[in-house]
Amino acid sequence: MRVSTDRLLSLLPTLALVGLALTAVEDVPSAIAHNRRHPDHPRHLVQRQNLAVNVGAQEKKRGEVRRNSDGSQCRVKSSASSAFSSSITSSSKAAPFSTSTTEASKSTESAHSDTTSESATTPTSFVNADHKFGLAWPNGDYTSPGDPGYIGNYIGKRASSYYTWSASNVKSADKLGLAFMPMLWCGDKQSDFQAQQKNWPKTIKHALFFNEPNQDGQCNTAAGDAVSYWMNDFVPLRSRGIKLGSAATTSAPSGLSWVLDMIQDCENDGNSKADCTPDFAAIHWYDVSIDGFQAYVKNFHEKTGLDIMITEYACQNFNGGAQCSYDQTWQLHTTMAEWFDQQDYVIGYHPFGVMKNMQGVNQDNALMNTDGSITQLGNYVCSYL
Repeated sequence: MRVSTDRLLSLLPTLALVGLALTAVEDVPSAIAHNRRHPDHPRHLVQRQNLAVNVGAQEKKRGEVRRNSDGSQCRVKSSASSAFSSSITSSSKAAPFSTSTTEASKSTESAHSDTTSESATTPTSFVNADHKFGLAWPNGDYTSPGDPGYIGNYIGKRASSYYTWSASNVKSADKLGLAFMPMLWCGDKQSDFQAQQKNWPKTIKHALFFNEPNQDGQCNTAAGDAVSYWMNDFVPLRSRGIKLGSAATTSAPSGLSWVLDMIQDCENDGNSKADCTPDFAAIHWYDVSIDGFQAYVKNFHEKTGLDIMITEYACQNFNGGAQCSYDQTWQLHTTMAEWFDQQDYVIGYHPFGVMKNMQGVNQDNALMNTDGSITQLGNYVCSYL
């Protein structure tokens, strides 16, 4: 059957989009629980999940695919991520409740915008500015008001900040008054970290350094080798009034040692103690003991003398022992949220994770359902309901 030239031309946008999406699917790493994935993995997941919707939308709209900034830097954990393995004592969970959701998705072609750059809208004030809870957000800026996965649905009464495991901000979050925290994920992200600064809102308060440099499959960088990035790419941010966080290390014993070693190595290179010392320590924790979690946070604070920001945590055993039950997961999250709020030296906490795919972490920790809507646990943590 002959197909007219006009018809073939009309199909070209759809065929191009299918080819792009299939390429993204091809690049998606296979799912192997408890093994690390590439930091761009969440972006690939979004492209794959939205393939069918994208094609349908293009057939109807024949319009230009929307391009948005990406906030994806996250991954599956390994057994080295945890320091404690004691069992949690279960008590009655906080009463969950139902939330209604609507299936929706927005088309996207690229994680980063290549259009003319402009600074994100600067809010007149911060939302929930007196609260410490924040969003670890790997979902980019793919949704809009009315969609279940819209970041505005996760602010509630307590979310005050967000980070994306990258230097890319989410403009819709900036407009809503959430404080963005850029991350220099590792040395190989230096160029992107510098390039993205023109897009940052002017209201940044904190910045995050390397992601798990003490862990294979993550930044995996010796403390001494990180000093040049700290001094050249990070310390200059202080001139803009931004407070600098240490590298976010795992809760393995090497995590604390890495942070202390980098400070010392920095000074040994002839830099001042003031330049070499972070304004706060960023830490990760994955295990099953509330007492162990609290002890780890206290010890990190005492050994470094720094305020603490917990940028990843979940009720998850990576040591081969029993996993948390649903009730135990609720107990850890609710207890720790209240405990964090009571500690003056804890300046922020960001549970893992606000994402559809928990990347090998116990799904009971999820603050987002697979359709993008907020979970019962998410509703509690975001608003203390």
